[in-house]
Formats: sequence, C-alpha cells, structure tokens
Amino acid sequence: MQGILGKPVFRVTGTVEDESDRNLHSCAERAAFSYARLATSDSRSLQAFQAAGFQVVDTTITLETSGLPPSDGDDARRVRFARAVDADAVEQLSREGFAYSRFHLDPRIDRTVADEIKAQWAANFFRGARGDHMVVGGHDGPASGFLQLLSGADGVLTIDLIAVAASHRRKGLAAAMIRFAAHRCPGTVRLRVGTQAANIESLRLYQRLGFVITDTAHVLHCHGPVAVRR
Repeated sequence: MQGILGKPVFRVTGTVEDESDRNLHSCAERAAFSYARLATSDSRSLQAFQAAGFQVVDTTITLETSGLPPSDGDDARRVRFARAVDADAVEQLSREGFAYSRFHLDPRIDRTVADEIKAQWAANFFRGARGDHMVVGGHDGPASGFLQLLSGADGVLTIDLIAVAASHRRKGLAAAMIRFAAHRCPGTVRLRVGTQAANIESLRLYQRLGFVITDTAHVLHCHGPVAVRR
C-alpha cells in the first residue's frame, strides 16, 4: 500500500482522551498516510482524533457465525481452491470488484488508486505474502469470483476479501464460496467477516448465511501534513 499511495503508511492504535495529545498530532503533521480503527462507543477518542486532523471514512461492522453455513451439494461443482494459474484473473477481479472499501470511500484517494490497492492485496496471496486459503468460483474455467481467507489459531476463519465478477452476481456464487470454505478449510469452527455499513447487499448476504453482528468500529484516515488546532 505504501508504494501505491506514494508515501509512508502508519497505523495508529490505542485510545486517546486528550485532544492535545502530542503523539496523535504528530501523526497528522508528518508527510504520511495514517489510519486508525476506533470502537463506535469510544466518542472521546473519536473527538481527539478528529481534532488532530483524522476523518471518519468508514464504519465497519464485524459479523460472526459458529453455525457454519450448510454446504449445498452443488457447491463443489461451482467452486474450488485457487491455483497459481488463477493469479491474473483474481487480480483483475479485485481491481474491478470493490466500491465500498475504506479506500474507495475516502474522497482523498483516487478511484484508480483504491482499485490498485485491492488488486495488489489479492495478488499478495499468490506471492505468499497474505492469506492462508483462497476459494474461487468457476470450477473448470477462469475465476469468476474469489474469497481470500485468514486462519486463526482459535479456529476462526476470517474473510479477508471477497469479490464476484459483475456478470456472475446475484447467482449465489458468493454464498457458495463461503459455504465451501467453512467446510473445506481445516480446523474451522467459526467464521468472521468485517464489512462496511454502506455495503447493505453484503450485510444482507452474511445475515442470510447466519452471521450475527458482534462489533462496530469507525475507520479514520489522515493524509498529512495537515494544519491542526491546538
């Protein structure tokens, strides 16, 4: 991401109670891109971050299910685990498949830049840099959708990225990939996903599959340097 944005990237963590917090203001003053995630209930930290020049770009909703979606008998004929030959198709799917990510919702980030961030995020799976499993739609032909996954030591399988080609949407492919992963990724006892409050269609999909909301958070970006009030 740093190379695509053309500046250093920093993640800011922790709660802040004082709007004059020097460390927080220094993030906004440096020539960098900084981001943070704050619980929606933490209004004091939110106020301090905004005073330092951060802006809310997204509200993320986390959902989980331990009642793994039952597998459809047709899933194994529609989807499979990714292979090396899928790399180019998956990268292009990712470049075209997102509209609600925090990068796409940030008015300071150009759409082509946001698309490329997602494309390289997915490509990192094939480079061995991110992701433990990937499922693709299209059993014998080119990938028509993909699901990138992270495995946790506690049996939690996290949906990291999911995208479906426009021509294959509303045909149950996303649900098929999720069900396949739930039953074919070793050691899975629970599924977790985070999506944007703006992405109503995805929220409806996860709820249909039995996911329930477990957490909400604001995502903030800061494009420094910015002038901040003391």
